[in-house]
Amino acid sequence: MIQLPPYGDRRERARDQDVASTRTAEFVRRLAKPDPAVIAQLQDPDEITSRILDAALEQAELVGFRRTTMEDVARRSGVGRATLYRRFPTKAVLLDAVVLAEVRRYFDGDDEARSHGDTLEDRLVHSTVFTVTFMREHALLKKLLRTEPETILPSLTIDAGAIIDFATERSAAQLREEIYGTAATTPEQERHLLTVAELQTRLTLSFIVTPHTSIDLATLDDTRSYVRNYVLPTIIGPD
Repeated sequence: MIQLPPYGDRRERARDQDVASTRTAEFVRRLAKPDPAVIAQLQDPDEITSRILDAALEQAELVGFRRTTMEDVARRSGVGRATLYRRFPTKAVLLDAVVLAEVRRYFDGDDEARSHGDTLEDRLVHSTVFTVTFMREHALLKKLLRTEPETILPSLTIDAGAIIDFATERSAAQLREEIYGTAATTPEQERHLLTVAELQTRLTLSFIVTPHTSIDLATLDDTRSYVRNYVLPTIIGPD
């Protein structure tokens, strides 16, 4: 007979999941519509702000988010505590800025990678190569998954709804422009775009959580074969 946990435990777990889901949704909201003050810090950072953000990223790569302190960041960046707190009043604000900077670095890098392709297939190949390399080599992501998975795994798995929605909309917009340009799309075409975009998003999340794979993406030719045989056929949809 299956033993269910006590009702109180189940209720507490459900409440914890709701809190985590809310936090994920709130972060995605800040990602989609970030605080103008944070954006100003990231778009045109002065030398001190750049040092602070670099130091915070390096410190988090070494010890994770939980053990990173404002004092560590001030010491590593060579700025005073007062200067640090003027720019980033709390650790949460600072870490949000670090994560937002890394997300923007990924999006900018993906756009740059796509710009090297002349066809849809070329752009997908370059995008796939960039994404796989970015995820495999991202020191902070690997550190968090290894040492404090509770910090990041819920937002990539059971509470990933907001992230999936955000990434799906972005991917669908790219595919819409690629396939239909400025032409109006039918409801059937929209459903297809969103389905393909969500599948790609879920596949990317799977690679992040479980990097091990037998899919051969070692070279550009390997990646082109993968895109041609498995990705493009899913994208070609209704006329």
